[in-house]
Amino acid sequence: MSHALRSCLVLCLGLATAPALAAGGSGVDLTLHYGGDKYDAVGLRSGLGGVRSSGRLQDTSTSAGATVILRGGMGEIGVIGEIGRPGQDGSTSLLGALLGVGFDTGPLRLELLGELGAHRYGDLLRDSAVLTRSHKELWLVSAGVRPGLSIRFGPNDMLLLGIWTFARWDVTSRDVRVTLASDGDSTYRLGGAQYGAAVRAGFSL
Repeated sequence: MSHALRSCLVLCLGLATAPALAAGGSGVDLTLHYGGDKYDAVGLRSGLGGVRSSGRLQDTSTSAGATVILRGGMGEIGVIGEIGRPGQDGSTSLLGALLGVGFDTGPLRLELLGELGAHRYGDLLRDSAVLTRSHKELWLVSAGVRPGLSIRFGPNDMLLLGIWTFARWDVTSRDVRVTLASDGDSTYRLGGAQYGAAVRAGFSL
């Protein structure tokens, strides 16, 4: 995690010193996003080797969400809501705040945002072949980084199209007890990392 944060800091400083970049004006961006991500969210302790990767939340999946971002020159602040793994076991959701910087270079806008949120995990380790009982949901605190690139076009540059990439880490964790179909009670630790990218579209007001 520290290596990723150092890399983001270097990127931010590089953007700040690039002469071709200029701070943008103020406004509000209202966007939806949809993409794919990779989970590594469950640390196994014992007896759970038979649980498939999707049951451990260690597979690739999709997510969809929305952001509202207020731009004021170089500064940006906003909120994000996101639903992960729609239609799959182990659904997730995120509610969070965004804070960071953005720079305009020609028609493009580069953004580097930090993220702090509440990360919900639902239907944990649902795998009927192995588990007979598990928690329905748990909430963890998460933090992350969200670089992005977007372009505004159309009448008065009101339309926005872009791409997000992100990395997110749970800064809290929970030990969760489950009942195995064959070996009785066991424990796993929930809390880990998530990485992904998404297409973003909406309006810039």
